[in-house]
Amino acid sequence: MKAVIALALAGCSADDGVDIAVVPAAGTEPALRELVAWTPYPGLRVTDERPDGGLAIEVALDLACAQCYRIDEVPGGWVVHAGDLLGAQYGVAHALENLGFRFRTPSDTFVPDAPAFDPEAGASLGVLHEPAIAGQRGLQLHTLHPIEAHFALWQTGDDAERDARRIFDWIVKNRGNHVQWPALDDIMDPARHAEWVTATQALLGRAHDRGLTVGLGIQIFGRSNLQQAFDLADDKTGTVPFESELAARLPLVTTDLDFDAYVLSFGEFYSEDPARFIAAVDATTRAIHDAKPAASVHASIHVGADQRVTYNGEQLPYYFLVKYADPSIVSNVHTVMFYNLFEDAGGAYDHADFSEHRAYLFDQMRAGRPAAYYPESAYWIAFDNSVPLYLPLYVRSRWLDLDGIARQARDEGLRGLDSHLVFSSGWEWGYWLHDTATLRASYALPASPRALIAEAFGGDLAPAVDPVDALSELEARYLIGGRLAPYLAGRDVLIDAGDQLGIHSQPDRVTFDELARADAATRDAFARDVAAPLADFASALEQLRDRVHGLALADSRWSRELVDGFDVTAARARFVASTYEAVLASANADAAAVAAARDQLAAALAAGHAAVARRHADPHHAGPREQLFGRPANATVYGFGYLYQADMLCYWERERAQLAALLDGATEPAPACTL
Repeated sequence: MKAVIALALAGCSADDGVDIAVVPAAGTEPALRELVAWTPYPGLRVTDERPDGGLAIEVALDLACAQCYRIDEVPGGWVVHAGDLLGAQYGVAHALENLGFRFRTPSDTFVPDAPAFDPEAGASLGVLHEPAIAGQRGLQLHTLHPIEAHFALWQTGDDAERDARRIFDWIVKNRGNHVQWPALDDIMDPARHAEWVTATQALLGRAHDRGLTVGLGIQIFGRSNLQQAFDLADDKTGTVPFESELAARLPLVTTDLDFDAYVLSFGEFYSEDPARFIAAVDATTRAIHDAKPAASVHASIHVGADQRVTYNGEQLPYYFLVKYADPSIVSNVHTVMFYNLFEDAGGAYDHADFSEHRAYLFDQMRAGRPAAYYPESAYWIAFDNSVPLYLPLYVRSRWLDLDGIARQARDEGLRGLDSHLVFSSGWEWGYWLHDTATLRASYALPASPRALIAEAFGGDLAPAVDPVDALSELEARYLIGGRLAPYLAGRDVLIDAGDQLGIHSQPDRVTFDELARADAATRDAFARDVAAPLADFASALEQLRDRVHGLALADSRWSRELVDGFDVTAARARFVASTYEAVLASANADAAAVAAARDQLAAALAAGHAAVARRHADPHHAGPREQLFGRPANATVYGFGYLYQADMLCYWERERAQLAALLDGATEPAPACTL
């Protein structure tokens, strides 16, 4: 068979490329034409008849299983046997991947110069592929943030619809079956609402045509609404009955809209009375079921260790009150950042770990209720891609969660996860890898996170698989195990203000001022427990950076992005290590050590700016540059694109100014790095 394929490839014109024909089964043609339309390869087409030349991918709907497929070799190509529309698309995407294609971002597909069958792909042929998680497998594209998906799914216009269709296509190609996004409160304006309903219903039709289900996030209580989400109750006086606000507002997101699911959220940092919470959740669920009987209702089980309440004689995290509400609600158990259910959480939202959330998830399984897990692939705000940092650690954590949940479920004789959704907040700086890898892991979990990286990297990035896997393990050791995450993350003026009020989202850290004021014993402990590991981490990152620079990678946006990611992360670690070394040296009146640390700091800052300049001149994003790096008009609470602070290295420059004020008495104001 491989000889037949080789002859077919050899018979194609080198100028025209390999002709690849997709022959659809009845009922699959519209979706497969859309799949082909968003695959930028001129030799790929959909045809009703198997062609004589080139390669053919023929589709047959002849399996009795949902979202499944099998790829069989036949003379001149392959037959994708599938159980339904999604299975057919998954199989065609897989067949193209076997030829070297990689569906990495919605707007940027890797297309090989000369498609050729990968011999290692032979193991995937003749095998039935079925989803490990049969329920929702997809992304919550967090449109409350000014990310790519906000401009595609919440804005309106031809470009927005085009970009939304690309996102739907990309999710399907990566074996997803669901997409959702939260609503914003600009639809309270009647004119905007009418425009939104028309545009959104059109998008729902596009998604449904591809076999995707679609959910909408809605917040219940306005008091805890910090990001301009659409909410159902804005009364803060306690005088307006919840049901009256619910009756007025819920139809805005149900009437003339064919959403398949509604996801209830409750904000963060602020709690409601437990009885009022449960009553409001129950009333909302009833109203949704009345308006949309076929739609499911989910609730986000958020984090916040300091938000504990007592109800029914039990002390529990505030968001766990959902378990006392309508039993038809599916609890989407949340974790944040790159932390996971099985390891240290470093103080994120004041949690030492997320073991309580793991217990809640398994309690749902034991009770026979659907179990849904909802982690993150980016946190964005001052923490990861806006710093910026390259963090394949996310791939490791998402794999570790799925593997750990599956193992524990097997040990207890439980069904396991019904749904796995990922909170997504941006794709540049390699963050596309987090989403594509996790979507695929939800469908079929491989033996290691390295396998997910290798699958996404394909042939063109294959030499980088081991360094990226090594980077993820190094980051796990220092950022999770060593609790150094808050030192590489940034801090803006709002985070500092929250710290004064005892409100923490990202893990807290010792500031320059706190270290300078500390006594000698405390400084010595910091030098041993934080400063020295930071310096070790920076050195290890620099070694990996140099290793990547020495790889024989073909020059492309993908390889350049990898190099820039290693460069900026190593520079960030060295920059932060040098700032704290300077503070410690100053406290010890060691002028020579202060000068040496500040020289290292300056060099690291220059390296960071250089990496950012290269990367931001060469993004994957197909839309206006202003959307990511500028101050685009948008409906979020943020007056800038999600990489605006990264573009200026604002968090780095803020720390540089704070250090200068401490050491030199400089009066230059530190950037706020916020609104």
